[in-house]
Parts: sequence; C-alpha cells; structure tokens
Amino acid sequence: MSMFHLGWFLGPGITVQGWNTPNYAASYDWTQPDIYQDAAKALERACFDFLILEDTSAVPYAYKGSMDFYLKNATMTPKLDPAVLTPYILAVTKRLGVALTLTTTFYPPWILARQMATLDHYSKGRIGWNIVTATSDAAAQNFGYAKQFEHDQRYDMADEYIDLAAQLWEAWDADAVRMDVENKTFIDPSKVKAINFEGKYYKSRGPLNVPRSPQTKPLYVAPGGSPRGRKFSGRNAEVVLAGGESIAEMKEYRAEVRAHAKTYGRDPDKIKTMFIAGVFVARDKKMAEEIKENLPKIRQQRFEAHLASLSFLSGIDFSKFDLDMPLPEIKTNGMQTMLRMFKDAGPKATLRDIGMRPPGWELIGTPDEIASVMKESMEEIGGDGFLITGPVTPRYIDTVVDELVPVLQRRGLTRKDYSHQHLRDNVMAF
Repeated sequence: MSMFHLGWFLGPGITVQGWNTPNYAASYDWTQPDIYQDAAKALERACFDFLILEDTSAVPYAYKGSMDFYLKNATMTPKLDPAVLTPYILAVTKRLGVALTLTTTFYPPWILARQMATLDHYSKGRIGWNIVTATSDAAAQNFGYAKQFEHDQRYDMADEYIDLAAQLWEAWDADAVRMDVENKTFIDPSKVKAINFEGKYYKSRGPLNVPRSPQTKPLYVAPGGSPRGRKFSGRNAEVVLAGGESIAEMKEYRAEVRAHAKTYGRDPDKIKTMFIAGVFVARDKKMAEEIKENLPKIRQQRFEAHLASLSFLSGIDFSKFDLDMPLPEIKTNGMQTMLRMFKDAGPKATLRDIGMRPPGWELIGTPDEIASVMKESMEEIGGDGFLITGPVTPRYIDTVVDELVPVLQRRGLTRKDYSHQHLRDNVMAF
C-alpha cells in the first residue's frame, strides 16, 4: 500500500491541557504558548503534515442552564485564540502546517481572507483553514444574534463565503508585485482587480490589500458528519476531518464525500479523508490490558463533563434526562453528528450508555500492534491517514512521536521527511 498521512487534531482547542488528570504538571502555565510550541516541534520531528487548532466562541451555559459547571471544571472553557497562537508555532517550525479554526458564520469574509493570506506569507505557505459553521446559540449571541442560524442554511452561507474568499485571494495575480526600481513600479496596477462580489449572503468590492500568498489559498480542512456537512466537504474540502467508530462507518463516510465531489466535477483523489483516532501506546501487552481496563474508569470520572460538552454542542440540557432510561427522539439545530451517534447506539440506549461509550476510535496496544491496525484499516477503508487527538501534554506527545511513529516509518507507512515547502503540496504528495 502507499503511505498515509498523519495530522494532530487538538480537539479541546487552546485550553488547559490535561487539567485534573495525573499528567497535569503544577508548574505548567496554561496562559503561555510553550506547551504548543514544544508539541509542534515534536510533531515536525515526526514529520506530521499539520496540526489542527480547534476553537469555539463562547463560555457555555447549556448544561443546567448555567455557566457554573463549565467554569468550575474547565470544560469547553477557557479557550484562547488559535489565530494568535499560530505565529508562535510558526516561529519554532519550518515545515509543519498549521490549520486554524475560524467560523464562516461570524467572521467577516474580508477580514478572514486577509488574516489567512498574511499568515500564509509569514509561514512561507504552511497555513490551513479548518472551516466550521459554529453550532451554539451561545456563540451566536456573542456576535449579536438572538440564536444560531438554521443548520443547513449555515452550510449554504459557508459555500458562498468560500467562493467570496477564493476570489479575494485570487484578486492579485501571482506576478503583481514587480518592485521595479528602474520604472518606479512596485505593483503593476493591471494585475490587481476589484472583484465586486455580490451573493445572497455576502457582498464585497475587494481586492485584499495583501498580495497573493505562496499557496494562493490556505489548505481547506472541513469537518462535518451530517448529510449537509458531507456535501459541503465534497464541494470544498481538500482534507476531510472525519469521525467513525468502525471500519464500515469510516468506509461509508469516505465513499459518500467522494461521491459528492464527483457531483461537483471534482477529482475525488484530490480529497484526503483523515480519521480521528485516540492512540494509547503501551510498552507491552500487559500494559495494554491495563489501559483498556482503566479507560472506562476515566470515562466514568469525566462522565458529567462529557454530558456538559454534549449539551453545549447540541444546545440540549442533558442534566434533565434520566440517565438510565432510553432516550426520546432528539432534534437539534446544533451538531448533527450527535444525532447520528444517538441513532447508532440503538433505540434502547440510555444516556448513561451513550456517555460511557468511547468518544471515537481508540487504538490501544504496543507500537507494532497499533501500526498493524493502522495499516490494515487504511487498506480496508481506502483512506488517507489519521488525525491523532488528545491533549498535547509532553508524555502523550512523546509516546506517539518517539514510540509509534518510528515503527510506522520503518514499515514505510508514513513519511520520513517533507518533500515540499508548502503544506498543500505535502498533503497531496501521496
């Protein structure tokens, strides 16, 4: 088989890493960028393609109708701004890509396009955009709206948003900057144009006041498990941030996105589907069994925090449900992937059953065992790689970078070096 890609999905966002766990260090200052810089340097050493920085835009209040639980337990908050952290990561790396999360629903397109173009210049072409539409009413209210826009409408808006942003990024020709001292011409005016974009949701004269960046556009990363989200990925994504708890589910996910891509006239092989996985590396089989025994205990300890997170993402207060009764039919304008999770759990599943399930695909074993599972799953799914997720605590990062990745590299499954300068070229290299 050909090689597959590795990325890291910082799912909790720029928040307190490892709080209330044995790995939390008392000396760690969560308000400083050091832990992310150290993680990025380690990921680059292991030749990861990129690091995705998740984000949300609110202090939640969905669980028990209050912010109290979230604040007291550092659940879904605090979160610092990934766009501000990104330059700190770029400064200590040379090839690792950084995909930051910015929402199409609330960021003005011109500001986002300018920010991304600037970062792509400063990084020499290593910027990606994790494109989200946001889910919660709490976030909408922070930007002056009474509630969140309807789910599918958010994706309609995002499609148009991307069309506008692309025109802004392309408004400068690649050779517009001449810096011709002899003819006293810094920029050739004929190579910069106003776009005069006017759509259903957005309008912009353009152009940007930032020249075309090394990649022209950031690498497009798109999550989304709903039917409309998958269609959006098929239309726009270059990397699909995909979930799944089984090989069959992952295979179906990838096939559906690729089918949508064909409908839009795109080459589906230009879309890299990468699957989120929690990786737990053990030194031997005994330790692997201990990890498997301990994970349910850890989920039990964090059970209420998990319910609070589900409440925020869905807008449904799960504190009001009987934990041991089958769930009624649930509808939400928030994260639709959650509805699929509830449906897949079966009609008799209780909230306790769902809350105790693994949050995603978990790979537990020795480095050789995990490498074998990764290889076999990619062969079966036809996928393009994995997005390892988890807090960027040194201990967790090191088990992946220094124990698992060398095995993957020896087997010829992941890259040993970067073949290109730009993020997009590295992602599309195989």
